[in-house]
Amino acid sequence: MPIIASAVTHWADDPWTRGAWSLIGRHGTPADRTALGTPVHDRLRIAGEATHPTRAGMTHGAYEQGITAADWAATHGHRHVTVVGAGMAGLGAAQRLRDHGITTRVLEARDRIGGRTTGIDLAGFTFDLGANWLQQYDDNILARLAEKLALPVVPTEFGSGHPELEDTLRQRLATAPEHASVADVLAAWPTPPDELRRLVDTEITMDTGVSLDWLSARHGFEPGVGQGDRWIIGSYQRLVTHLADGLDITLRTPVHTIDLLPDHVTINGTLRCDAVIVTVPIGALPAITITPPLPAPHRLALTRLGMGRVEKIIIRATTRFWPATAYFRIHGPATGSISEWLDATDADGTPTLVGLLTGPWLDTLWTGTDTDITRRVLTHVLHADA
Repeated sequence: MPIIASAVTHWADDPWTRGAWSLIGRHGTPADRTALGTPVHDRLRIAGEATHPTRAGMTHGAYEQGITAADWAATHGHRHVTVVGAGMAGLGAAQRLRDHGITTRVLEARDRIGGRTTGIDLAGFTFDLGANWLQQYDDNILARLAEKLALPVVPTEFGSGHPELEDTLRQRLATAPEHASVADVLAAWPTPPDELRRLVDTEITMDTGVSLDWLSARHGFEPGVGQGDRWIIGSYQRLVTHLADGLDITLRTPVHTIDLLPDHVTINGTLRCDAVIVTVPIGALPAITITPPLPAPHRLALTRLGMGRVEKIIIRATTRFWPATAYFRIHGPATGSISEWLDATDADGTPTLVGLLTGPWLDTLWTGTDTDITRRVLTHVLHADA
């Protein structure tokens, strides 16, 4: 079938992200998120979705943590603050700092703002390559802004189709031994393998994109997905542009070093400020040399947290070649190969399919050029004539 346009993501290989979102490993707890966000020497604070104990992996969690970090800087009397990263946490921090009357500069490594929220024009319409949902909608500060901006959204349902088995899974995970992995719990479960595999692929693997041997049984299944989700038709970019309006943002400026001194902070050896708020994803944090090193609790937290690998593909075609439903899943032959698909044709009338893929599929499909990847997905996942 003729393809009009397509796009694929490479979040796991992106040096400024190294993954899709943060997760808790088998030796970690939500307390590690809190520890990572604890101020350092009253001069530095790490903020983002990874530091939110109840809204990790979500844009409004990142935004809220940026605001919290800005309030910390104001409370400590800092008058010149640098924000590292212009994603949702960085923009939230910079906005709040400005409201406090604090001189603020945002340093962004990329040539754009938005972090893991970024759009691409495909055949005349902008689609998100990163975050696309407003989750926990009723209690989501960004959802209120989306309403103010009149962004069109549609509800999405992520149920597994097996609510009783899903409830049992959640209960078994929640009551597992403290350092048990998800794989440990599944190994002792008598549920028929095929039925269990599909449930796990749907409810855990798709939402995490990490090895079940690594993922915490108690804490890897964090709240968020399925709690009043709304899909933004089009793109987050209007939200991002609105949040960035009037801010002092310098693009193409990676931060390599941060030196914490008794009376100030020096960034990249030359830029001086009172304090710094670091909002880069934890996957990219090791690329910044912080002197003196982060305290032991922060370093320990970073060993217990990780980044999930989930990638997105957007396909625009001349005709629909997929099921006549707004949302569907496709399971691959290998355990952990799972994909979710949303029909986004209503965006502008052009047949459009948006997919999220994870697991072993990424090892075999996500190589070569973007055209190669698209062709493989069409052939081996969607079983369409590429």
